[in-house]
Amino acid sequence: SEIGITDYFVVPGDYNLVLLDEILKNPKLNLISCCNELNAGYAADGYARAKGVGCVFVTFFVGGLSLINAIAGAYSDDLPVIVVSGGPNSNDFGTNRILHHTLGLPEKMQQYEMFKHVTADAVVVTNAIDAPALIDRAISTALKVRKPVYIEICCNIAQLQVNNPVPMAFKSLPDSNRASLERALHTVSNIWNSAVKPVIVGGSKLRIGRAIQDFYKFVKSTGAGVAMMPNAKSFYPEDDEQFMGTYWGMVSSPNVCEVVESADCYVYVGPIFNDYTTTGYSTLVKKEKMIQILPDRVKTHVAEFGCVYMAEFLRMLTESGKLERKPKSLQTFQRIHVDLPVVNRSPPDQILSTRALVRIVQTTLNDSSAVLVETGDSWFNGQKLVLPRGVPYEFQMQYGSIGWSVGALLGMALGFRSNRRCVAMIGDGSFQMTAQEMSTMIRYMVNPIIFLLNNRGYTIEVEIHDGPYNNTKNWDYKMLIDAFAAKEGKCRSFLCNTVGETEDAVKFAMENEDYLVFMECTLDRDDCSKELLEWGTRVASANGRPPAIEGNY
Repeated sequence: SEIGITDYFVVPGDYNLVLLDEILKNPKLNLISCCNELNAGYAADGYARAKGVGCVFVTFFVGGLSLINAIAGAYSDDLPVIVVSGGPNSNDFGTNRILHHTLGLPEKMQQYEMFKHVTADAVVVTNAIDAPALIDRAISTALKVRKPVYIEICCNIAQLQVNNPVPMAFKSLPDSNRASLERALHTVSNIWNSAVKPVIVGGSKLRIGRAIQDFYKFVKSTGAGVAMMPNAKSFYPEDDEQFMGTYWGMVSSPNVCEVVESADCYVYVGPIFNDYTTTGYSTLVKKEKMIQILPDRVKTHVAEFGCVYMAEFLRMLTESGKLERKPKSLQTFQRIHVDLPVVNRSPPDQILSTRALVRIVQTTLNDSSAVLVETGDSWFNGQKLVLPRGVPYEFQMQYGSIGWSVGALLGMALGFRSNRRCVAMIGDGSFQMTAQEMSTMIRYMVNPIIFLLNNRGYTIEVEIHDGPYNNTKNWDYKMLIDAFAAKEGKCRSFLCNTVGETEDAVKFAMENEDYLVFMECTLDRDDCSKELLEWGTRVASANGRPPAIEGNY
């Protein structure tokens, strides 16, 4: 509770039951009981996106190994999730006793060893004397480096008394090395000022750099056009005059790719360059024109400066007064950009399409919304939404674990409770992986608006590489939600085959803000965005590159 957590996610097991009894004694914390450990991890991930930090409790081995996939995803997105696992009796360490819920071997540290690879710190607490120091170390590490941590507590010490810890206090970001900082400022200023048409591109590492506000001020000081990488959508206000759209190679917002790739200097702030963000490594940016401002360093084609922290660097670069205003990239965009034609409201009896659905989703957004989209065509449809200022937008692009969204939506909805209402776009294939957590949302009375895009398969994988394995068994999703609700709670489900049925469901959602509203939106199997077609082809090409060397010599 001291670090801002009010809800924690739990799947009980015999190794953590006494520990859970102790946590229940804290009146400031609310237990959220999840259907399985994977979903609980996804929920903690979503909660960390909303509140800045999340926490999940599981039992030893069978619980921990079920959880670990979700924690790997949180690691990839720089989310501080605190994993607390019950552990074996402390007297069993160092013995050859074989315990239940294990592989049947005397080894007791296997789960710890596995979590070490997907966390920034991992500790095993075997006695009460060491507990405060080890637990504080792990939690402070999570908050400093914005990564998950693992804490294992032996089942026979959870109830033991320890000295009251002092309130945690630390500086979340260290100061930059002064000499390195000054040289970086000088070099970047010179490169920027010598450029004619520089452009700025923001990336997802702005979050771990705690630099979103400093980035905005930096952009405003330059006059240049700014684009955001797809996984940084919402990190810059989309109603700002310098905002051009999403830069995503050939599937960018209209005219953004042309402006970015024709610039003579691109300043990337917090980028991740992987096969997904570069559309199968097909972008045309050149390293010799690039400045990268990363969370802990600055890279240019002439030099690299370590121990330079993003927020401080951007702040000093903005305040230095050394940067010349360079509006030509923005002027180029404004000259070639043509606003998309206004999409007129479709007739109510028209069969629902993806294009019509995106227009309808847009009508649900306001200043108090939060948006979440699942891996799949929702990635590309979500990029077309125009976000009101301050509205967060979340998806898991680096790890891309299909099924993440349902658990993450539970966590986000709880984290934003009473402040924001979540709007989610989830594909049917993804939903089938983690659907149980809908019952948890109903149980704890959260109120998201959920658009379930039912096209009977894994559309994103169809466009990368099709096969019969991409087909799913159709469910009666509306009836499933009704079964989860069991006539309890404020929940309403709709089957939407037409534009009018979808609009009627949205009307109910907007008039009943305390309801969870679920819409099963039936779509044609082949109804996907043109961006997914382009992106899928290029990613498939990257995946299909032949081996560079055949055989071993």
